[in-house]
Amino acid sequence: MTTTSNVSGTGSSTTSSSVNQALSSSSASASDLQSQFLTMLVTQMNNQDPLNPMDNSQLTSQLAQISTVSSLQTMNTTLNQLLSQNSASQAMNSASLIGRSVEVPGSQISVAGGTPSKFGVDLPTAADTASVTIKDSGGNVVRTLTLSNKAAGVQDVSWDGKDNNGNTVADGQYTFSVSATAKGNSVSPVALNYATVQSITGDSSGVLVGLTNGQSANVNDIRRIS
Repeated sequence: MTTTSNVSGTGSSTTSSSVNQALSSSSASASDLQSQFLTMLVTQMNNQDPLNPMDNSQLTSQLAQISTVSSLQTMNTTLNQLLSQNSASQAMNSASLIGRSVEVPGSQISVAGGTPSKFGVDLPTAADTASVTIKDSGGNVVRTLTLSNKAAGVQDVSWDGKDNNGNTVADGQYTFSVSATAKGNSVSPVALNYATVQSITGDSSGVLVGLTNGQSANVNDIRRIS
């Protein structure tokens, strides 16, 4: 008498478990999943109990999952290609910025010959008052500037290079911070540096501009070009 091995229950469970494991693995490709599934499916069909065959609904579910993974991986590849092409195009378009002066987020000021480098502030809303605090490399406050009735947007800040006592500060590196209020409420201005663009590069975060002050910034963060 010929005996038939009943692997319907265990085979179906093994197929589901193995495929689900592969589906949860980020390293599994769509072709790997399809190959693995078909191998297990053929093995299961060859060993199933004719009196208790494979559950068609489970087979359909596994096929649908594999189809979904394959579609998503194809879509992901296409999107990555489009992003790479867009990044390259943006880098080429940004090449015209080389040699131009731009304003980007930053809080550095350089003083040379008693003359400070240009800097500014980006106000999210119109401000009744804004306070600019300038510090030396040791963190000591050397000058506090008060700005009144400033409109929203990019605003230049004028500093004569003197401290609060009217003395010309020493050449070197300084930093500044900005606070502002509008109708009694605090707003969050952004400190801005002026610098000249000397290079254009790209990485996973997008197109970057290399500046003469040693800073780099995303091209989308440029507030003003002159």
